[in-house]
Amino acid sequence: MPRSIGIAVALFITLLFCAAPQKVPAAADTNKIAPQLQVADGNQLAIPRGGFGMDYLFAASLIPQTRAATSTGLAGKIIRFELFPDGVDMYESTRGLVVTEDLPARRLLATFSIVSSNADRVVIDFNKGMRRVFTQTWTEVDSFTLDERDRVLEVPESRVFEMREEEGRVIIRQSVQLRSRQSESDIEARYEARYFISPYKAGAFEGKEPSIADGKYARFFETEGRIEQGTGRISTRIARFDISHPVTFYYSANTPSNYVDAVKDGILYWNMAFGKPIVQAAKAPDGVTAPNAKYNIIQWVPWDNAGFAYADALLDPVSGESDHGQAYITSVFAFYGVADARELLRALEEMGETKKDDKKNPAGLRVTMPFFGSGPACEMDQQEFAQQMAHGLQEVLTNDALTDEAVLRASQDYVREVVAHEVGHVLGLRHNFAGSLAGTLTRKDLDAWFKAYVTGQVTNTYAYTNKLTANSVMDYNIFQSAVFIGWRMRTVKEALPHDRAAIAWGYFDSTDARDKKMFFATDDDVGRYGDVRRFDYGPDPVVSAYADTAKTIEMLPNAIIETYIRARTPRNTNDRVPLAQVNLSPVSYARTISYQFADMLSWFKKDTRSLRIENQFDFVGDLNLKERYQAHWNYLNTQLTNLSGVDRALFSFLPLDLKLELKDEPKDVPVVHRLNASNLTARLEKLLDSTNYQTFVGLDNKKTNFTREDHDLIIQRGRVFFEQLEKETVKQVCLRL
Repeated sequence: MPRSIGIAVALFITLLFCAAPQKVPAAADTNKIAPQLQVADGNQLAIPRGGFGMDYLFAASLIPQTRAATSTGLAGKIIRFELFPDGVDMYESTRGLVVTEDLPARRLLATFSIVSSNADRVVIDFNKGMRRVFTQTWTEVDSFTLDERDRVLEVPESRVFEMREEEGRVIIRQSVQLRSRQSESDIEARYEARYFISPYKAGAFEGKEPSIADGKYARFFETEGRIEQGTGRISTRIARFDISHPVTFYYSANTPSNYVDAVKDGILYWNMAFGKPIVQAAKAPDGVTAPNAKYNIIQWVPWDNAGFAYADALLDPVSGESDHGQAYITSVFAFYGVADARELLRALEEMGETKKDDKKNPAGLRVTMPFFGSGPACEMDQQEFAQQMAHGLQEVLTNDALTDEAVLRASQDYVREVVAHEVGHVLGLRHNFAGSLAGTLTRKDLDAWFKAYVTGQVTNTYAYTNKLTANSVMDYNIFQSAVFIGWRMRTVKEALPHDRAAIAWGYFDSTDARDKKMFFATDDDVGRYGDVRRFDYGPDPVVSAYADTAKTIEMLPNAIIETYIRARTPRNTNDRVPLAQVNLSPVSYARTISYQFADMLSWFKKDTRSLRIENQFDFVGDLNLKERYQAHWNYLNTQLTNLSGVDRALFSFLPLDLKLELKDEPKDVPVVHRLNASNLTARLEKLLDSTNYQTFVGLDNKKTNFTREDHDLIIQRGRVFFEQLEKETVKQVCLRL
């Protein structure tokens, strides 16, 4: 053999030996921890040679680069790097994904080219290797679904623009174009992918497996299901923090000074649920924003008509330990005075309108990409949120003695409740949309409290502090109820009952929620039960729908006046609309009333399920079907009796000459009056002449008034509107029958 060929063969064998892949054991030594990854020149990733075959925690967030750069946390993975002659592979650990390790399995995630290497480390091109982004979010992982785990988006172009080491982890920030091969393949969305990679130590935190028995009464977010070796049983672990040390939430430095105390109160509320000072609140350093690997951030987002707040977290996929989390609070919840409230009301009413094509509706915010399986916690329906908050603001603006101070106070208490809700998510709690079923404050008493609250005249505090509008801040509470809960936070140093029980179950293994059969229902239960709704109020669904109808009709004249105020005095003069051009559409109001009618009517169907009723039974099945039906009808009859009969409950609002048997007016609930154009027009004229509207503060924060010509125009248009509303309501109600 020629000498040159012999040398080449020898070099090849030497290279092959030196670059042979590391032997990866079926299960890594849990007593050994991988060395920290390093940052090399040019934003390249360096892997110490001792790190190959070792476990690392791989977490990520996706951050949109339009509207507001708010993050969505992705499901974490345990990964390992393996070295080959032509590159480095990143594999997902198969522990928990296969029933046995006797049959070797390898789950390749990405392959990276080698930039350089020496005796100590291998430097790879992370940017060129990460050509896919996984889309499974942290909120959709409480089952075993490989389809969702393996769903990816393509990355046609990308750039790692920052890579740094921070407290034992490497943080990589990558600008990416994202494209789906399945949905809208001609769209390349612009996002930042932010990766957090750190050495993983198994068993450092003891996870808690949720039980079926407790799941009926309390639930936390969970890790993805993992397969137990040998048996094939699938189990999850709940999401929670290690509370052997304090859990600190940092409010962002841009939080307005008027809302700092409210944000801190919302954070510290959870200490009342823990029963000891576990949670701390502090100001984040300047320049620190969410998501951040070091800080749990409550991020204030200056976006006045966004209509959302939501929470986000990164979890250990095995134990469920929360690494860090963040909550985004948009400035839609902040209104400093009457002018701001009117401006917000305008934006909310536009957002709450039903559009023919919601895809073209700029207010229809999606904080995740349309091909994600699910979004972060609290990706609420924008129209639902806008409509209930608009109704609440209308209630505020009706008060003759309204001041900027009163508006600010209501806004601050609202922020208290919203922040507490989002921090609850970061701590692990899921929604409890049955919270309102435990309410003990009647709708009539809530209205009385709210009127006194707006004027600062809540004198009999005890009459309200011993009452509840809901048993949890984890419900989506209507505006007045949310303000009440915020007021209660600073008046009564006590957590709401289910919040306290849920924390006790998740962190201290208490069975209090189950023992007391507390009302609980989460996102999966909306639509399953007729009395599990977002933004509802009261323990009795028929009574609640009746009260909603009463409030809708009562507020009609106010809604018309506010519409003309927004047209006359917008914040920006370019948005001014001549009053003669203002369009009043009765269709949306008629639909709202008809939906409330349909809500009441649905309870006469035997297949409408009630959580309140089913919560009384140990099980739900064929063996107690008859008893459950009887309980359902008994409960329905009790509600109808409280509303003074079926005629008053269902038909008293109709603008028709019906021979109704109307008994005494119901107690503890606003009374529905017949939809009558003449009466509503008279109320409209009376309101226009009241002190609240003779001179008013417009959206431009200036005092103004309507001229006599304006006054006459509003009355004339209002009369036509009410007359058409009568006809349209009858039409819409007939469509619901």
